[in-house]
Amino acid sequence: MKAIIIGGGIGGIISALTLRHHGIEVELYERAEGNPEIGSAVQFTANVTNIFKRLGLLDVVKTCGSPVEVRNMREWNTGNIISTNRLGDTIAERELGSPYLVFGRSELLDELARYIPAGICNYGMKCVNVEQDETGVRATFDDGHVAIGDVLIGADGIRSTVRRLVFGMVEPVFSGKVAYRGLIPREKVADFESHKWIANAWPAPGQFMLQNFAGRNTINLSLYRNNQRLEDFNTGTATAVVPTEEVLEFVKDWEPSAREWLAQSADFLRWPLFDIEPLKEWSKGRVALLGDAAHATLPFIGQGAGQGAEDASALGDALAHLSDDPVAALKLYEAFRLPRATRVQLESRARSNYMMLKDPFAINQRNLQWREASKAITGYFGNSVDHWILSYDVESAFKEQIAA
Repeated sequence: MKAIIIGGGIGGIISALTLRHHGIEVELYERAEGNPEIGSAVQFTANVTNIFKRLGLLDVVKTCGSPVEVRNMREWNTGNIISTNRLGDTIAERELGSPYLVFGRSELLDELARYIPAGICNYGMKCVNVEQDETGVRATFDDGHVAIGDVLIGADGIRSTVRRLVFGMVEPVFSGKVAYRGLIPREKVADFESHKWIANAWPAPGQFMLQNFAGRNTINLSLYRNNQRLEDFNTGTATAVVPTEEVLEFVKDWEPSAREWLAQSADFLRWPLFDIEPLKEWSKGRVALLGDAAHATLPFIGQGAGQGAEDASALGDALAHLSDDPVAALKLYEAFRLPRATRVQLESRARSNYMMLKDPFAINQRNLQWREASKAITGYFGNSVDHWILSYDVESAFKEQIAA
């Protein structure tokens, strides 16, 4: 069997790795001239790192990922700690069998791509048409090249060309939220070692700030703002570099340590946040969607890239299970993955508002819940409200579904 993958981001690269793991021939095409990942950090909880364990790549990703040993929730105006959770990789491995790691997006993609043989990944290739019949599927590119395979996977992001060509137009939905993302390299932080591996978060009225890591040598900063309007930005839906002074103005009344972190970033990338409405189908004949193309998700439970990795694992299992019927295999993949990914999408939408409450009574109630929960938790992952995400083993779940 041969699979054509459109999209060379994290979802596309992990798909190539998982399909090759099953002995499936792969060709990958990416419209960018090289690594397309930009932005800041990406986290992989145990539900994702156990996929790399299966592929024999866990030690590889550990070399470029940082653990998060401690996460503090802080009051935005005083800096006082609301709650503390101990999350480190050793705790995650003990409770869930696999570590919790945070990466720089571009660095992670470069590392994973090293394990795909030369000639499989093709860059600077813009897909302009997809056709299929009972014999196979063909992707045509803007330079006239035609790729032919048994299946085609659209892993080409929230504004997916494959989705538009095969499933029709699906417009991304602006959430009303904007992220300002900054990075601080290790050499710019005098006491970098004292911050390993501690994350801090400041929920504030209409805003939320996170300081954690993007790999082992970079501190990641994200400031999220609610109730934003695209018409107020001269770049519309696009990302744009903005000066640090502009971001500092948003937090002028915040406690000093939050402002000090933000001040250390040379600049910030303004990133309007979109998702899509949950889709009712991801596959049509020999074509299927994966990752953001199928279920673009807001970043507020840190599972966007992780759900793409789960997709990739399930896709490989489905194609291996029904190798003589790729159309049925893609329908099996869809039936297995769509409900869980949709639940994650909707939960992330709800969580985004919870992190940026404005009503003082609601804020006090939320903070009290966090404070009491952190006192009671002896094993964070086992007791977390996100246990249904973190403890999930996509390989085992797939085996259970096909055995039912």
